[in-house]
Amino acid sequence: MIDLRSDTVTRPTPGMRRAMADAEVGDDVFGEDPTVRALEEETTAALGRQAALYVPSGHMSNQLAVFVSAGTGDEVWAHERSHVVANEQGALSVLSRVLPRTFGGESGAPDQELLEDWARGADDVHRARPRLVCLENTFTGRVVPIAEQRRVADFAHAHGMRLHLDGARLWNAAVALGITPERAAEGADTVSVCFSKGLGAPVGSALVGDADSIARARRARKMLGGGMRQAGIIAAGALYALRHNVGRLAADHARAERLAAGLAGLPGLDATARTNMVLVTTEPGAAERRVAEFRDAGVAAFAPGPDLVRMVVHLGIDDADVDEAVLRIGKAVRAAG
Repeated sequence: MIDLRSDTVTRPTPGMRRAMADAEVGDDVFGEDPTVRALEEETTAALGRQAALYVPSGHMSNQLAVFVSAGTGDEVWAHERSHVVANEQGALSVLSRVLPRTFGGESGAPDQELLEDWARGADDVHRARPRLVCLENTFTGRVVPIAEQRRVADFAHAHGMRLHLDGARLWNAAVALGITPERAAEGADTVSVCFSKGLGAPVGSALVGDADSIARARRARKMLGGGMRQAGIIAAGALYALRHNVGRLAADHARAERLAAGLAGLPGLDATARTNMVLVTTEPGAAERRVAEFRDAGVAAFAPGPDLVRMVVHLGIDDADVDEAVLRIGKAVRAAG
């Protein structure tokens, strides 16, 4: 099976496994795990911030960012399809007791008119207080331009709000733009970065920000049951990924382009590459059927919508896999008529 469902399905490479087996460990809740500390320090430096916190998942990282940036009854603005709103079981409202206010659109960033409209009457005692804007980069594989990110950040700060950047694939965004991760995180007060997607580590994300925010997030992580003991064993995989796998993301992007080009001419399909993702538009309502056909042919994909199939290129996919996936999908489409 050629598994293109997500870049979360990667397996540790031999070098990563050796790093994990040889990791120096300690009790991380006591701050004594040297491998976790090294990962947090290198992530802090890469993002140009003051501190970082290693956590089990991007879900936890996002929720910790909300927890330290907004309080009970505050408004949090985010895209209606963002991970923090659509894929975290309503945790915004359950854990931080905030009021999500969602915007739409394909760019991933709210337009200026909407921001200005939502900011009007913020001091009215009848409404929730706006406290946080959440952006996501990349957004369904699309890189949000840094100028757009900066625009939203400047607006948020001018209106007494903070900006959280869900950078689960920030490494992909930085490589696609040809800039540093620090530049890709510009304007954000807190940033979530993932080690287990494009970078291929088995476990973990980090929340990065100012020292006070991360200190409060560390306490909140423990409250949520995220305190880990000899976590250096898994942090070593993330550290290896950070040191070795950022540069290779360009190859994933090139293979996504190759995959999209191979699928583009097939009847009933329209394929577009965005960083390491290929988004395939199908006939109306046909996405699940197409996914089943592809799986029967030996290619696993994912249908995030009724007319949309997503395929993600990752560490475990090479050029031969891409060519074979195109061949198998082509046969499946033609056989289905």
